[in-house]
Amino acid sequence: MAQALAPDAFKGAMLKRLEGRRHWEQPIVKQIAAGTATPEQIGYLGVLFYHFTRHTPQVLSTIHSRCSDRKIRRRIMDVLIDEDTELRCGSAGHDVLAMDFATRFTGLSEDEVEGHPVPETLDKMIEYRYDVARNLPIPIALGNSGIAGESHFAGACRLISDGLREHYGVRDEDQESWIVHIEGDEEHGNNAFAAVCAYATTPELQDKMFWCIDNYLLHWNNFWTESGKGALLRFPRNQAAE
Repeated sequence: MAQALAPDAFKGAMLKRLEGRRHWEQPIVKQIAAGTATPEQIGYLGVLFYHFTRHTPQVLSTIHSRCSDRKIRRRIMDVLIDEDTELRCGSAGHDVLAMDFATRFTGLSEDEVEGHPVPETLDKMIEYRYDVARNLPIPIALGNSGIAGESHFAGACRLISDGLREHYGVRDEDQESWIVHIEGDEEHGNNAFAAVCAYATTPELQDKMFWCIDNYLLHWNNFWTESGKGALLRFPRNQAAE
């Protein structure tokens, strides 16, 4: 990029990059909302989402440990409290809630969910998250998750939650893992846009943010696509129903 974009234009360019690749536009999300996803697909999504979610506190704490700005550290800590405790957002840490959904929906034990094979695409996604957290400038690292990940995740969680309730008979208390992200991630996304627009005022930094958006969205696309393969799997809950 030859010249830095003004903050409003920069935000517009970031939003443009999300078009057509937002979480709620993924086939598996639409299928759950419509009631056409199989229980095996939903169960596999739950298992994969647990394995994704359990790394989030460590990713955030990695960024926090590198940060010398007190105000930014406080923002990171607020999100970390949301993710890893019951103090602000949800009745438990988000990894606990994700495990709860996975076990209740599939009938697997916690040990079976924990030991479930993780596909290579998810391993690469997790590796990417840690690499960004360790090596990119703090606001860009936060923007990676807050903009490319969280800013449009709430919309997908609404569709998933409504679909689970309407078509699969899942009670709200059994799917808090999805409900908890509906309000929290909107706030995280708004904060990330504000921080990145204030910080990334050079062509080099803006290019780094565009690179993050493109790469994290690619990993997320692979995550949702992999979840759709769950039709090939069998879980105890589904076997018992036959």
